[in-house]
Amino acid sequence: MAKSRSEIDKEMMYRKIMPSAAKKGGNVVPGADESAVTMETGTAGLMGTIPPVPTAASMAKAIRRPAVSIPVKEEQNMVLVNLMEELVISKLDATLDRFNCCKCDKCKKDIAALALNRLKPHYVVMNEQDDERRRKNEEMFASEVTSALIQAILMVKKEPRH
Repeated sequence: MAKSRSEIDKEMMYRKIMPSAAKKGGNVVPGADESAVTMETGTAGLMGTIPPVPTAASMAKAIRRPAVSIPVKEEQNMVLVNLMEELVISKLDATLDRFNCCKCDKCKKDIAALALNRLKPHYVVMNEQDDERRRKNEEMFASEVTSALIQAILMVKKEPRH
């Protein structure tokens, strides 16, 4: 069954907030391909046509990760990663287990979004299998991420959206 426009918009916003999670899950939104990305047409006036106004969907397409390319000899499996996002996602379930809090998808997404908004992004280009570098960064930012997660859990626990 085809998804409604609001469901597609929700999934698009989730991919903007947590792009690596959407990439790992492999969820492809039907109807969100290039045919769905359009621009509102301009109107004709006295001086000619007014250029088209970009829609949110076309702007989202323009900022997707695959568009980033640097013309340098590329090593295999090098990716752009927000380490804070990875740490929040990896620590989320363990931190939720310590609190008596709802563990539904909506609450998890709210908690992750609130925690990531509190944290400063830390982007690096690294090999997908570079576990040692991930471990070092986890040690460096672990307390900061845990603190942001706890604050976000307390906020969502106080005012859940369901």
